[in-house]
Amino acid sequence: MVREMAGRPCRASPWPIFFMLGLLCVGSCPGAGWWMSLGYADSSTYRWVDESGNVHYADRIPPAQIDQGHIKLSEEGLRTEMIAPAPTEEEIRQAVELERLQKEEARRVEQDKVANQQLIQNFRTIEDLALAREGKVAAIEALGQTTRDRIRFELRRLRELHQKSAELERTAKTVPAQFQEDIASAEQLLRDGYSTILEHEFLKESIRQDFDGILARYRRLRQLPESADTSRKRAAGLRLNNLVSCHGSEQCAHAWERALAYVRDQAATKEEITGPGLLIAAQRDEREDRLLTLVWIQKTPQEPVYLYLDLECKNRLTANLTCTNPSALAIRDGFRAAVDPQAD
Repeated sequence: MVREMAGRPCRASPWPIFFMLGLLCVGSCPGAGWWMSLGYADSSTYRWVDESGNVHYADRIPPAQIDQGHIKLSEEGLRTEMIAPAPTEEEIRQAVELERLQKEEARRVEQDKVANQQLIQNFRTIEDLALAREGKVAAIEALGQTTRDRIRFELRRLRELHQKSAELERTAKTVPAQFQEDIASAEQLLRDGYSTILEHEFLKESIRQDFDGILARYRRLRQLPESADTSRKRAAGLRLNNLVSCHGSEQCAHAWERALAYVRDQAATKEEITGPGLLIAAQRDEREDRLLTLVWIQKTPQEPVYLYLDLECKNRLTANLTCTNPSALAIRDGFRAAVDPQAD
């Protein structure tokens, strides 16, 4: 059989000719596409899911499904490539927002790094930080002394106006309308002055709280133990013994009545001046003159009401303004506990 086949003339196979013709016609012959699709078509399969959740398999993806994502499978059914769906407008927006937040966080980290370096360089010890804090507080207190000078002036003027009005009334003379206007003006200036004093108190407390945070950061950077006293101060906030806050007209009206009763009872004097949101009780002994001033402070209807009890003293011999009478100091410092015991 082998010899017979060997003796016969060989007939050439047409496939090499077709192959060569196909190579020559690639990209130039009009009918080249049929050859490439016949001999070299992509044998991969694509899997995708349409909008209705139906799974499809095909050798090509419909144009409408291109953006929905798909999986490319080999002839053996193995996954060779996975194309994710095109991002939606919401996903693009979220990606842009995420990038913005990441840049912002990186910028914040860099700023913190610079601030920490400056903190270490500017303050060698905790005592340096404490001195810086007290310097800022002292600057606010200096402004407060100027305000207190104006308050003392208005207190003196208001008392003089009331004395003159009382003298006119005793002599059955008409009190001029200008007197009433001057009294109302002095009372308003007093309320404004004490409002400024209260702003200074909040500002000093804010400075202390800021420095508590800086001090805690400084301790971490220096690897120093945190002080329990610092933690206590940070949690306490502004807690003045002569200050009570309230909200709402009913609550504040009751608090005001309790405050009036407290001052009148403790001051034990009949010499007092009253006005809208104001009570001034005078005390006097052989050493000093004292004024207990209770004032209602509220900047806007939306803000809390603050009831503030102030104590002004003046030594009758030396004119020293420092209060030394223990009883008077106890009246001032016991104000909050007496008027709002739940605050403690």
